[in-house]
Amino acid sequence: MKDIQFHTYLRGIILIGYALLILKLFLTFDMVNFVAEKMHGYLYFSLFVFIILGIIQILRGTAAKPQANQCGCDAHELPKGRLKTVVIYSMFIVPVLLGFVMPDNLLDSSIASNRGVNIGNSMFSTPPTSTNKEMVTNEKQDENKEESVTDVAEGVQPKLESYENFPLEDDYEKLTEIVKSSEKVIVRDEQFIPTLSVVDENLDLFIGKEVQLTGFIYKDESFAEDQAVISRFTVTCCVADASVYGYLTNDEKLASLDPDTWVNVSGIIDKVDFNGNMMPVITNPTFEVIEPPAKPYVEEFYIKIE
Repeated sequence: MKDIQFHTYLRGIILIGYALLILKLFLTFDMVNFVAEKMHGYLYFSLFVFIILGIIQILRGTAAKPQANQCGCDAHELPKGRLKTVVIYSMFIVPVLLGFVMPDNLLDSSIASNRGVNIGNSMFSTPPTSTNKEMVTNEKQDENKEESVTDVAEGVQPKLESYENFPLEDDYEKLTEIVKSSEKVIVRDEQFIPTLSVVDENLDLFIGKEVQLTGFIYKDESFAEDQAVISRFTVTCCVADASVYGYLTNDEKLASLDPDTWVNVSGIIDKVDFNGNMMPVITNPTFEVIEPPAKPYVEEFYIKIE
């Protein structure tokens, strides 16, 4: 009977340990580094359930008159042997201990390099290099009458503005109209993926327009010296399903920054041909180095089909 009490008490302690780990992540505001904000309600519910079940198990394990399980099934059989007991409970205790002692690091370029980076609708590991890229503006333009986007970019100095200046819109169709009619596209975190999608779907319309976004520097060994990607991780449920989206930039100063440096960037939209796919690229950027935002990950975007 004492063995039953010990195992019941230990299981209660484990449940309380998981509850304290969840509470710790909420109190330190680090939960957003692991789980999408829209899923936090489920975690609050789990926290409540773990505490209640943990208290019940501890009370049962310390009761003066312990009660044996009377259901008659074999599901409540205790682990046999000390080694088996240690192995089974270690599978639950070790993750809790690691959760308290390990640093709460953000996903970084090392993860992005393994998963690939999405630029518009194109996934790539190796971006266009200086030997195979071709900057294009308008394939039908008259070279004698119109100046190229590159020439326009050289004459325009992008400015960093407040993200609050750009409206928020949950409806994708309305957001599309807002983005199309704006002189400058400001990519707010709340609608990061929808805004990038609008630009990608209408890339020719946005060539020559100014765009501003926040992200971390991602560089690959195959990148040219003046290339980097302003990237963000998108999370649907948790970091296990994270994907990477961003814009390619061509600028030596920006590309000289260390990987994973967070920047606020404003530049001119152009496009590049890579393996037959047109990708947006930021030219003539103005930028500032910033601290990682309080919410480093953005939410994935899905269009509701009725």
